[in-house]
Amino acid sequence: MKQTLIAVGALSAISAAAIAEDFPPLQRVPVLEEAIPSSNPPVKLVRGARIRFAPRQPTGLHRHPISVAGVVTAGSFIFKREGEPEKVIKTGDSFFEPAGVTTERFDNASATEPAELIAFYITDTKDRPLIEMLGSK
Repeated sequence: MKQTLIAVGALSAISAAAIAEDFPPLQRVPVLEEAIPSSNPPVKLVRGARIRFAPRQPTGLHRHPISVAGVVTAGSFIFKREGEPEKVIKTGDSFFEPAGVTTERFDNASATEPAELIAFYITDTKDRPLIEMLGSK
C-alpha cells in the first residue's frame, strides 16, 4: 500500500510539473467575421461536412437556403459570390456563403491535385436542404 501511495504521489508530481510548464498564451487571430443575413432561418443547429473535390472539379452555380461558413483543408479553390470579384482561397483560408446569395464558382483550382474543405451549415433543422443547384448561368 505504501508503494502504491508513493507511486501515485510521484505521478501527481510529474503531472503537476507538466501542467506548470510555461506555454505562451494562446493567440486568437481573426479569420472570419460575417453577419448572418436575415434570410437565414433561426439558428438552432450547426451541421458540418468534409467535402472532397477531384482535380478541376466544379461545384456548379448554386445558393444555400442557410448560411455556410468553412475552411479549406487541402488545395485551393476559385471562389466567386454574386456581385463580388473572383478570388482564390487556399489551405487554411476561411469562406462564407450567406443564405440566399448565389455562388457563381466554388471550383477546385488545380488541374492535377484534389482539394478539400470543411463546411458548417448554420440552420434550424436537419431536414432543411443544404444547397440549391441553379444550373448554368
